[in-house]
This record gives sequence, structure tokens and C-alpha cells, in this order.
Amino acid sequence: MELCALTKEVAVAANLCFDQEVHLFLREWVNGHQQNTLLQFQQPFDEYIINDALRDFFLNTRHPIQQLLKNRFIASHLGRRSKLVYFDPLSGDPLLAATEQRIYNLARRMDSESMHVPFRAIHPNKQTEAGDTADISTYPIGSALCYNSGNHFMSRPANGNVFNENSKRCTAKSEDRLHILFKRGFLEDRLQDIKILAATMQNECVNVPQFFVIYSRHSQQEGHFGSSLVIMDPANPDFPMRVLVCDTLLKDLPQHPRWWNYFIEEYSNVFGPGITEIIEDLSHPLQKVNVKGDHPYNHDWDCPYYAASMAEALADLVKTDPGMLLNGSLETIHNAMKNLMPDYYKKDHELKDRQEIRKANRSRRWLSGREVIKDLVIEINRKSSYEL
Repeated sequence: MELCALTKEVAVAANLCFDQEVHLFLREWVNGHQQNTLLQFQQPFDEYIINDALRDFFLNTRHPIQQLLKNRFIASHLGRRSKLVYFDPLSGDPLLAATEQRIYNLARRMDSESMHVPFRAIHPNKQTEAGDTADISTYPIGSALCYNSGNHFMSRPANGNVFNENSKRCTAKSEDRLHILFKRGFLEDRLQDIKILAATMQNECVNVPQFFVIYSRHSQQEGHFGSSLVIMDPANPDFPMRVLVCDTLLKDLPQHPRWWNYFIEEYSNVFGPGITEIIEDLSHPLQKVNVKGDHPYNHDWDCPYYAASMAEALADLVKTDPGMLLNGSLETIHNAMKNLMPDYYKKDHELKDRQEIRKANRSRRWLSGREVIKDLVIEINRKSSYEL
């Protein structure tokens, strides 16, 4: 995972160039769409280009982000790698160009949900009319907005775009006996899917163990993300051979993470109370990097990446050493997963430093937004050789 070493001065210069390119783009658009310059009023043309032309462009264009991405310079800047971004050392926020922030904010406010770029835009109620980030001092007195992590707020569609990115990468590993259930819904839904799939395999006389990797929220009561590995013998589709559950808060056994009861309840609802005798805790203490006093959004932002990393590690182990997953000790499997999670673990299996993990997650967050932008560019240029 690439980490950022860009200086603030270089980032500021790149952002200024981007602003200038967007202003040139808007000048050309205005010249061909004089009838759509609703917000120009009596202000000088140059001020209109800087202040309101972008909002007019969004108001009068179908999927405006896609239109902007047809400009290679704009596409290249919006889709740049994380090493070309300056991140605030305290908040972890990327330093965006003024028009860049407006593009993300206006896209969230006016465009379709598929255009919401993760970790770039803020809640519409926290924007100015032009699409800038409003100063928190301008919020209504007593407004709940003031207490919602400042301007750190993601839309549900953007969360969905993050889910799609993780799902696409992880489910691509599915093959033969490996089944990856990376879907919306909750753990119980996925466990019911497993029973149905195992029963179908029984009818088809499949006679080798099947490995099901699950990535899901725990339940409607507890929306935390987690991963599981369920190993089934199709000859007995009603009860697993082995169940390994992965949360992100591992406590000293025999204690368990505070979400443990939700794991147990969902599994019991599907496989009966006897399942509690075979469920094994394979959790990783990744949330321990979030300490008291951290902003609450840190957990919401990081958890999907932790759970996806655990799911991918389990999937890779199914491919390389299924026998270990069938018969190996928890410690052996736990250490094998660590080898496959280099963003979070050192080579000696020790958890990386808190700052290193935060940098890795920061880079993952930027990549999630970049993937949405890349997909839009690919859609636009499906028949061309241009790539970000």
C-alpha cells in the first residue's frame, strides 16, 4: 500500500493548476451554453467563472462528473494516486483543490448515487450553495450537525461504492471449493445461503469439503462488520465441520469481543444452539489502534477495510492450504493470516505501529474513491486505450 510523501507546497501548486484547468473548461462550456448561465446575474464574467459557473454546469448537465472526466487533465488529477496527495498529519484529510472539493460536493448533492465518490464529499447540509465546505460556525445554533464529526460525513451511496470495491476484489478469488459471500445484508442471511448451497451440493453428490468465506454486518441490532469461515461437508448440510469467526477486537481468552454474542445468536438461529460448541474466535485486534479520544468516524471508516482484509486472507488460505484450515490450530491459522495482511502486521507477526496502520487505511480510503473515478473513466473511454 503506497504511502504519501508529497510536500504541501507541491500539492498546493498541483491544485492551483487543476483549478485553472477547470476554469478553462468552464469558459468553453459557457461559450456554448449561454442560455444556461442562470447564476451569472450582474457579476463580471471572471468572477462568475470562479464563483458560480461550476454550479450552473452541474445544474444543466446530465452526469456532470462524467463530462468533466472527458478532459484528460481533470481525470488525471481526480484519479491521482495517494502518493500524489498531501494529507493533513493530524486529521488525515486530503488537501483538495478548491474546485475539486466543489466537484465532489456538487456531485453528491445533484448527481446520481453512482457518482458519489467515497471520502471526498461532505453532507449537503454542510455545504455552501456554491458547493464549498461551510464553516462549522455557520451551522444553526443548537443544530445536531455540529455534533456529527464536524465535516467528516459520508453518504450511504458512497459507503455502497466502498462496499462494491471491496466486494469486487474479494469475490474475484472464488473458485472450485472456495465460495465468497460478500453481499449486502446480515450474517444470518449469508448463513442461510450456505445451508441452501450445501443442500444443493448434497443433491449433486458433491463429496469434498466446501469453504465459505463471509463478509457481512453482524445483525440489524449490531451493524459492525466481521468475517467468518464456514467449512461444510455437503453430506451434512445442516451443520458445519468448522466455524472460524473474525472480529476486530480480540480480547484475552476466555473473554471475547463485545460483539461475540451477536455472532453466537446469528449462528444459533441458523444451525441450532449446538453450534456454540464449535465456533472458534479468530479475531484480530485491529481496532485497538483507535484509542479513546479518536473521532468517531475513524471506526466507521476503518472497519470495512479491516473486515475485508481478514476475508481476503481467509480466501487466500483456502487456496494455498485448505488442510490447515480443516485441522490446524487457531494459533497457526492466526499467524498465517498475519502473513497475508502486510498493511497491518510486521513480518514478525507483531501489529504495526498505530500511525502506520492509520496511513495504510488512509491510502485505502483514497483508493476507494479512485476506483469509482477509474470506473467512470473506463465507461467513458471503453473503446480507447486511455487509462488513469
